[in-house]
Amino acid sequence: MTIERCQRCVGNEACGNQIVKECLPVPFFGDICNPRLKIVTVGLNPALNEYYFNGIPKSRSQRLAAIGDYGIKARADLNEANLADAKARRDLYFRDPNRNWHPYFEKMESVTNRVNPGWSYFWGTAAHLDLVACATKDRWGNIGAQIQTLLIGNCRDHFLNSLSRLASGTVLFCDGPRVMQETQNLGLTLERQPPQLINIREASGGDTGWIGKLILGDKAFPFRGWSSHVRQLSAVWRFDLAFWLRGTFAKTE
Repeated sequence: MTIERCQRCVGNEACGNQIVKECLPVPFFGDICNPRLKIVTVGLNPALNEYYFNGIPKSRSQRLAAIGDYGIKARADLNEANLADAKARRDLYFRDPNRNWHPYFEKMESVTNRVNPGWSYFWGTAAHLDLVACATKDRWGNIGAQIQTLLIGNCRDHFLNSLSRLASGTVLFCDGPRVMQETQNLGLTLERQPPQLINIREASGGDTGWIGKLILGDKAFPFRGWSSHVRQLSAVWRFDLAFWLRGTFAKTE
């Protein structure tokens, strides 16, 4: 099934009716087939404010695709031209000079670019995947655990499809413990070193970091994960995270 037409969770009471059906699914931000791609950040799901500001739809130039853009009433009615337009808009998300990035990506860029100056969303050497491709009515942290698990499970094959399109050797940056947990639920071979203590937020005891490799067929994806969400880290803490990440790559060179 083409992901833009997916309706597994739309109007599904078991999913808490969380999916905003007007917003088309976004499996990834940026062009994951760009030959320059080196790293992919992995998060939970697209934010609703990628589409709305204070409940009002953003202008077309400042948001991702919605069914209303194409004069239709349901995802199932999307034609090939509609799909091509939606894809182009997410592929160009970071390179469109007329649109603003979500603050999450500004913060993540400050980490990736500090680890390696060549890793940038803007230059196409970095892109972003989400476990769940649809925006939800409530913030992810406010959604019940059972509903979160169902949403992730319903989107797993879409996530795996996106992952399979990456070139072998693409580095995965897993943002937060849930993303790391779900890498173990993909049914893939996972090689992981013992958890490490990272000196981030030392007053609360520090954070946990993970290093390893995810195997998908004949492809191998080195990964790094951490137990704090980047959006929750101050600029100083993001610097500490980048310092740890940079050190993990130095050890493998």
